[in-house]
Amino acid sequence: MLSACTQQPLPEANYDVIPQPKEVKLTEEKPFVLQGKTKIHYEEGLQREAQFLSEYIKDITGIKLDCHASPRSARNDVSNAILLLIDSIGFDQTEAYEINITSKQVVIKGADAAGVFYGIQTLRKSLPIGQLPTANCQLPTAVIRDWPNFPYRAMHLDPCRHFMDLDSVKIYIDMLAMHNMNQFHFHLTEDQGWRIEIKKYPELTKVGAYRNGTVIGRNGRLYDTIRHGGFYTQEQLRDLVQYAAERHVNIIPEIDLPGHMQAALAAYPKLGCTGGPYEVWKRWGVSDDVLCAGNEETMQFVEDVLNEVMDIFPSQYIHIGGDECPKVRWQKCPKCQKKIKELGIKKDARFSAEDYLQSYVMNRMAKVVEARGRRVIGWDEILEGNVSESAIIMSWRGTEGGIEAARKGHDVIMCPGSHLYFDYYQSEDPSTEPSCVGGYLPVSRVYEFQPMPKELTPEQQKHIIGLQANIWTEYITSFHHVQYMAMPRMDALTEIQWNNPDLESRDFNALVERCRRMAQLYDLYHYNYAKQIFNPQVWADTVVPNLATHKPITLREQPNEQYAYNGAPVLVDGEKGRCAYTSGRWLGFWGQPLDAVIDLEQNATLSYVRFNALVNKGSWIYNPSQATVLVSDDGKKYRKVGQQEIEISTWMDKDGVFSYELEFEPVTARYVEVIIKCHDLPKDHDGYGHPAWIFVDEIEIF
Repeated sequence: MLSACTQQPLPEANYDVIPQPKEVKLTEEKPFVLQGKTKIHYEEGLQREAQFLSEYIKDITGIKLDCHASPRSARNDVSNAILLLIDSIGFDQTEAYEINITSKQVVIKGADAAGVFYGIQTLRKSLPIGQLPTANCQLPTAVIRDWPNFPYRAMHLDPCRHFMDLDSVKIYIDMLAMHNMNQFHFHLTEDQGWRIEIKKYPELTKVGAYRNGTVIGRNGRLYDTIRHGGFYTQEQLRDLVQYAAERHVNIIPEIDLPGHMQAALAAYPKLGCTGGPYEVWKRWGVSDDVLCAGNEETMQFVEDVLNEVMDIFPSQYIHIGGDECPKVRWQKCPKCQKKIKELGIKKDARFSAEDYLQSYVMNRMAKVVEARGRRVIGWDEILEGNVSESAIIMSWRGTEGGIEAARKGHDVIMCPGSHLYFDYYQSEDPSTEPSCVGGYLPVSRVYEFQPMPKELTPEQQKHIIGLQANIWTEYITSFHHVQYMAMPRMDALTEIQWNNPDLESRDFNALVERCRRMAQLYDLYHYNYAKQIFNPQVWADTVVPNLATHKPITLREQPNEQYAYNGAPVLVDGEKGRCAYTSGRWLGFWGQPLDAVIDLEQNATLSYVRFNALVNKGSWIYNPSQATVLVSDDGKKYRKVGQQEIEISTWMDKDGVFSYELEFEPVTARYVEVIIKCHDLPKDHDGYGHPAWIFVDEIEIF
């Protein structure tokens, strides 16, 4: 019989945290007991880190540990203590740390203050959250050594489409710090709202920070009449810079130019090619109205803005955008055309004169930034023309831009939409999810991302300085929703940012278990997060077995690389795609038809073909315009047996998955060719003048 006074063992720390430390060596000593009498000793320069550690321990255990400034000479004399110090840890690596846990002391040693801070984060995440019958807990004795693989580890936030107050942004920075991220990409200007006070141009916030309504639904033609907006004062932003710096997070401001500037044009119409009138945009997408590149007053405006931005933000990096800038206004603008002639710009086989005019704008602004000892970051479109040699390229349209940039000697930040756009759905069934732009990006796909392209040499790979995930807020209207979109995908992201393990050594099931422990921290701080990986749903939408199921299939035209996934077999694998077009079950084609040939492997009689297509008009995805079926006996000579014209969807029609059938007189053949063509985007669509995407899944033959 157990004695009534038998004590239960103390809850124990677990060092299998996110991101997983590179080296954890357990020793055989008695554990260190964390208790109310434990004290935190820190050397000069680490007072704030000591305060953070004390706060974290109180949050988790309820114990408030006292902090004491102590000279290094006294550190061996204290017991029952946690020591914080900066010291060599055996190799030259910024942000590295070592934790040495004995029964007497816990010594957190960093190569710099940031290293100490990340050591504190590891200790914080190892504590037994939610398992404390008493305030005390024990730490197994060990030596932990750790360092990051990438110097640039970031998340992005867009408060322009939907404004986020300053307190929410501070919580976002706390989230980054918890996940060992050191850069915060703050997107401050857009067509839909200007969010930063510029004292020389007060109308930017008086007019440009507010829109008089917002499009309803998926970018249709209905709007609400609710005024929406807000902005951050320079005083608030300086406070935010200090808040982030204490947590070893650098804020990178983005002033997106020369496109995505309609809010600025609404405030100062003379900055545009037409002179307006303009309004702060109420819809999503890409506006044709951009800054006038031929107007010297406009260029002076941008220089003034960038200089005020650099007065606020000490960041080494300043993001100047460069993405999605239509040239239609420049093509007709006398000032822009005059500037093209003045500069002697000529089109060539790759780029138009207007493309090179954008390069002129971007390079001119790069010089403004470089004159103050900073570096510019631009989206990968700035490669389209001449780009400043020192510019850092942010590769978002896949990894191709990053590969090209690294080959040219540019530093690169990887953030492809295929793996790192956290505004995509986390479930294949959007009906179970809060609204978002579309697509499908589960935690597992984030964890599959390989930031080091094999196409690059080892020397070129050194230019990949890091990676980040982006959160755009067209359909994300609250910070509560932002948190849901970010976590736990941030867990997978930080594992790659910090460790970048080989694909073969990544264990997703082990990651899920570490995520469960992180979720306890999320609960402690009342963070909202998605729970799909803890309660996975398996979608089993299978098709009726048919003549095409699992048969050999080839494509005469390949899908867009970003939406190719497992290629042609996806179309006959017996599983239907749901509404998320990035689920891996759809193939996406843009500007060219789907042209598939299915080998039935023997002659068979068939009389109709059925396929599914996806419609998501806000994402430029429309139903097909035409479907044609041809058959062949030998795979060489084909004859048409069926064709159907399909009317384009309107804004009044619902989005979703739609089935199309082509019936024809029974015919016997071995090979079946299915050609599915796309519409051009209609006049009432923001992308008018471009082809629509088509996304097709399961082709069935009966």
